[in-house]
Amino acid sequence: MVATNYARNLKQDSKNWITIATLELLQYKKLSELTVAEVAKKAGVSRMAFYRHFPNLSQVLTEYYEPKFQKIFDQTIHKISDEQKITDLHDFFTELTPDFKRAIAGEYTTIIFQIFTKQMARFYDTTTTWTDWQGSKRLYWIKFMSAGIFEVWLTWIQNGQKESLVEMTKLVKEFHE
Repeated sequence: MVATNYARNLKQDSKNWITIATLELLQYKKLSELTVAEVAKKAGVSRMAFYRHFPNLSQVLTEYYEPKFQKIFDQTIHKISDEQKITDLHDFFTELTPDFKRAIAGEYTTIIFQIFTKQMARFYDTTTTWTDWQGSKRLYWIKFMSAGIFEVWLTWIQNGQKESLVEMTKLVKEFHE
């Protein structure tokens, strides 16, 4: 039992070291320029250890960001009022803007978008009351809303966040009505 716990802790520690090393290296390099060998060296693990935990560098980022997005969406999904959902959107932008800036600099916004879209699908699947919520309508609604909100957020950050977060939240609310 003790050996099993030790092995489990060591495995989790290795995953954490790899994740931290990846995020630290992305402060200076773009994802496309980063290698598994560099991450493994910085993390103090072998390349083989890296591949025991992750199939590629994108998966490191996915496993890091997915719980962050899921936590925020979990909170929002169970809110009843639209006003509270808009407040949560405001909080979402506030909490994740630093991560989004890193993704822009590291050129991995595509990974963030995939995670965002997955969570938007979960959000709409849980909250939508349309009787015909399936097939094309579901697919294109999720794509449309995910791409729209994501692009607004991306552009706002790239433009230096000139508008206040309150203005941006209000704008997204108006688009959704």
